[in-house]
Amino acid sequence: MRTTLLLLASVLALGLFGCATSGDLEALSARVARLEAQSESNANRIGALETRFDDVAAAADRSVERASEAEARARAAESRADDAARKADAIFRKSVSK
Repeated sequence: MRTTLLLLASVLALGLFGCATSGDLEALSARVARLEAQSESNANRIGALETRFDDVAAAADRSVERASEAEARARAAESRADDAARKADAIFRKSVSK
């Protein structure tokens, strides 16, 4: 937008001083059209990158959540194993002490 205004101001200034030919104006118009197309293309690319970033961030969040859940399950399993080992040890000591 700013580029377009700057180019239009340049055209107006050149037109006022009589230095611009119709070929100059056509070339300038073509350049403005190319810049607008590039700008739109860049905006589309930025949108696609934002979408990809959001997808990657969501996947990372899910991975962190799964890792946290796995860690909690591992701690619970370890606790159950410790409890079972203590019970087995207590039973063994009782059987040996008789």
